[in-house]
Amino acid sequence: MNNALPIVAVVGQPNAGKSTLINKIAGKPLAITSDLAGTTRDRQYVDTLWNGVNFTLVDTAGLDARNQDELELSLQKQIEIALEEADIVLFVVDGKQPIAAATGSVLKKFRRTKKPLLLAVNKMDSPKTRDVTSLEFRKLGINPLFPTSSLSGLGLGDMLDYITDELKKLGLDKNVREENTGIAVSIVGKPNVGKSSIFNAILKEERVVVSPIAGTTRTAIDSSIKIDGENYTFIDTAGLKKKEFRQEKPDIFSGFQTFKSIRRSDVCFFVIDANEELTKQDQRVASEILNMQKGCIILANKSDLVKNPDPIKKGFKAKKAKAKGKSDDEYGSIRDYISHHFPFLWMCPLFFISAVTKKNLDEALAAIKPIYDARHKQIDDQVLYEYLQKKMKENPPKLLRDQKTPKVFTLKQLEINPPKFELLVNHPAAISMQFRKFLENGIVKDMGFWGTPINLRIRGKDKA
Repeated sequence: MNNALPIVAVVGQPNAGKSTLINKIAGKPLAITSDLAGTTRDRQYVDTLWNGVNFTLVDTAGLDARNQDELELSLQKQIEIALEEADIVLFVVDGKQPIAAATGSVLKKFRRTKKPLLLAVNKMDSPKTRDVTSLEFRKLGINPLFPTSSLSGLGLGDMLDYITDELKKLGLDKNVREENTGIAVSIVGKPNVGKSSIFNAILKEERVVVSPIAGTTRTAIDSSIKIDGENYTFIDTAGLKKKEFRQEKPDIFSGFQTFKSIRRSDVCFFVIDANEELTKQDQRVASEILNMQKGCIILANKSDLVKNPDPIKKGFKAKKAKAKGKSDDEYGSIRDYISHHFPFLWMCPLFFISAVTKKNLDEALAAIKPIYDARHKQIDDQVLYEYLQKKMKENPPKLLRDQKTPKVFTLKQLEINPPKFELLVNHPAAISMQFRKFLENGIVKDMGFWGTPINLRIRGKDKA
């Protein structure tokens, strides 16, 4: 999201088609859409361009004045923040439904902002009923009114023309689009481990809805900030739920967006609950990070709530401290437990944090840049050749049964971000998995690739 751009807040009642309208304007599915009312829960920012003017559309949760539970009140707070940020308010209603009784009180809230307000009567797919329906909604007293269709795009051009003209009148038109998003960091994990709380703690504002109800976040939310002179884009993602035969449509889409967020990240904050046993969901998230070869920092959140630092976990015994007395690491047994479940993330730093007290959060943030730099590191061929000779003397590859005598020739780095290496040998099948792991781990440790998986490709000389 570009914070310098003017903001158009898209507000309205549940299931009025706000997210579909935004996706149509953006030309791609950025906001989750569904027939289920209440799918959108967080403020979703989408930058767009029309008539040479850049601006940001903000998708919000549906206004529901009748529901006053804890989650709904939190959603309404998100809408109020969006209204405060907005330069223009776009009120979207469902043209196929009668005007709701609560609309009057909603309009009073909009008008109190004293910001330009326009009305989109959505779902007007048939030109035959457009004029009659528009006449009915003119009773709301909002001018201008635009009959629109999120599906066909009907009326969107006229509406966007009006928005850009208003932004020009306000002196908010931007002709140059700034694109400096910096280091991309996704905050991922299963539901209810505190991802959104961490996201808000980093940004130092209530950017997303936080609720004890698992699965509150459904969309991937971006925010760009600067830390110690470096630009970062943090992405709060939906929790990856356990795979089920029948999942709600929004949950499936949320999972897709989480995978997409991991894919476009440089580094992932992998969040787990320090008080809970690790599950297959946690392992699934960790596997996705590794499979996509992203930098990773493990955050054991809610560490301020840990009452017993020596938990008894099913089928697991923590390693005993070598020295007498207590270990210097107050979370030593939990650290062992986490390492036991994620041995493939051995190169990734682990921080015991608290999104509430901010404990160790600064230390975790400081670990991002070194990992990012490691992912962009290029090792000279001569340095790698000398390193390979050293490792060969230390632990040469063993002869495998029914295979040729293994011979290793060269080691080169092919790519960065993620780091990719190639080992040239006489016969790939002659190289054992043990030697491969020995060399991979050595490159990470000795060449400074901490925090990021590397890719070591074995290639036969005859294919060179």
